[in-house]
Amino acid sequence: MKKIIITTAMALLLSSSLLANAKEKAQLSSDMREMLLAVELIQKGGFYSKPQMMKEGVKKLKAKLTILESADASKYLPDDKKEADKFANKRAKMIEMYADDLVVSIDANNLDDALEDYTQIIRQCTSCHIRIRSY
Repeated sequence: MKKIIITTAMALLLSSSLLANAKEKAQLSSDMREMLLAVELIQKGGFYSKPQMMKEGVKKLKAKLTILESADASKYLPDDKKEADKFANKRAKMIEMYADDLVVSIDANNLDDALEDYTQIIRQCTSCHIRIRSY
């Protein structure tokens, strides 16, 4: 009888753990989609020479960067990709740095530098996606 109770308890614990990981992964996916929309807003602002639109995109992007720092990707990545969590955190910090610099460039009325910062943001995103999604 004890074995049945212990087995049942372990099964419940495992299933609740898997459900929590699925929820975290779903939230990460949702936040990533919102970051994509923010990056598209920055691009659109640059394309149409609308600095305020670019700043709004930066604001939205930075609001979602914390998910990369708080999410534990090692919970759902394959064993050979577990270290990519640290890589994602570093990319998030770099994105934030370039986003801050983009705003400084806009404030200095230097759209060329702002667009270069945008390019660097895209490089950080792409670098992380290539490394993590290659599994």
